[in-house]
Amino acid sequence: MWMLTILAILILFGLTVFVHELGHFLMARWCGLVVETFSIGFGPAIFKTTRKGIVYKIGAFPFGGYVALPQLDPSGMEKVQGGEPGEKNLPPVSPWKKILVSVCGPLGNVVFALLLAWVIFFGADTLGQGGEGAVVGAVEEDSAAYEKGLRRGDRIVAVDGTEVGSWYDISVEVLLEDTRNEATFTVAGGAREEEALTLPVRDPTGGEAVIPGVRQAVPCVVGAVSPNSPAEAAGLQRGDVIRRFAGEKVVDWIQFTERVRQHADEEVPVTLERDGDTVTTAVKPAYDPELERAVVGIKLGGSAVPWMRHRRPGAQLRYDATAIFRVLKALVTPSESKQAAKSLGGPVMIFAMIFTSLKTGLLNTLGLIRFLNINLAVLNLLPLPVLDGGHIIFSLWEGLTRRPVPARVINFLVNLFAVLLIGAMILISMRDIQRLIGWGKSSPEKEQPQVEAPADPPSAPAGE
Repeated sequence: MWMLTILAILILFGLTVFVHELGHFLMARWCGLVVETFSIGFGPAIFKTTRKGIVYKIGAFPFGGYVALPQLDPSGMEKVQGGEPGEKNLPPVSPWKKILVSVCGPLGNVVFALLLAWVIFFGADTLGQGGEGAVVGAVEEDSAAYEKGLRRGDRIVAVDGTEVGSWYDISVEVLLEDTRNEATFTVAGGAREEEALTLPVRDPTGGEAVIPGVRQAVPCVVGAVSPNSPAEAAGLQRGDVIRRFAGEKVVDWIQFTERVRQHADEEVPVTLERDGDTVTTAVKPAYDPELERAVVGIKLGGSAVPWMRHRRPGAQLRYDATAIFRVLKALVTPSESKQAAKSLGGPVMIFAMIFTSLKTGLLNTLGLIRFLNINLAVLNLLPLPVLDGGHIIFSLWEGLTRRPVPARVINFLVNLFAVLLIGAMILISMRDIQRLIGWGKSSPEKEQPQVEAPADPPSAPAGE
């Protein structure tokens, strides 16, 4: 099982790298550039073949990939890999062709992300239903938040004046403020007007609730109805949003399951939202001797992970881009840059997130891969010499001045930033390992509304 999981992680991450490098490769071939190598992964080759003068290989370290294009990058990726590409007098390439080749790597990731977004659109017809922003699912009665008046069903709309639309947004705003111990939350709930509550907060990267004692709400959406179950008898359907149960407003899946347990063999009224209409019915929870509790026979259709908030493909990609640009903005904002740098994750964290998402379902995993592809596309367009954005800058300079940037300058800058990037990845990976060890030591009984990587979401496989 572990081997299959690791293989799945490598394949999923490898696809992200593959489509990026394939974009460069196809455009380079179309533009007539010389292609020396197409590699997925770095280091010694575990697979290698040569076709029509091009070396295709898979490297031992699956942390990226490259297409060796000597006319675009005279620094020579093969030299970095220990190869010995021959010195060739190659014809010059026009700046616009260089720009096209550079752009098509990130474009490949965007196209792949859009494809995944359409798969999610057709495969998750309940996605995005029942969600109403950053809704509170539960508040411990002995917590400071409860004392200040925060209650189940309240919706947080802003943190220190910055609007938020999800618990992920809340985590980001809390995380990016250095040395923050409390924050002012603008809360709306019920019939009351918006109210500002100053509540304690903690670093969400620790795997604990960002507001101590507060758990986020998971929309109570019906994902499936078990045959011959009380839910089927009551007429519940996939996609229904449960709004009231036994006379109580329902805002959270766990709240609903708790109420079901209290009404074994009792017929209770249920109010549903179905295709924009309100439907009222009655259901009689049945005691399940195997589970030792009452159930109605439905499975969760909502999702707590941030990258699965939307169903429409365009909305999915907009969410991804907005989240990424928020962190990039924080990196250049003096008051937020220190914390933003601490929040960055490397390959180790990416693999850990894929591993966690695989346990929550295929569509959640595809949503994460979609997010990672947009992330890779945006980051590669940053104007750093070792990235695609840097090559675009070099090409723009050549187009404007009609003189190419000297090869020795490109070599120096690319190699310098390559060393800096590798060093940063090593440091980030070491910190990621420390984080994961810290999360592993956390008590499994702690509630973890950390939506980036839910350890055990309420999936109710046996039916509620």
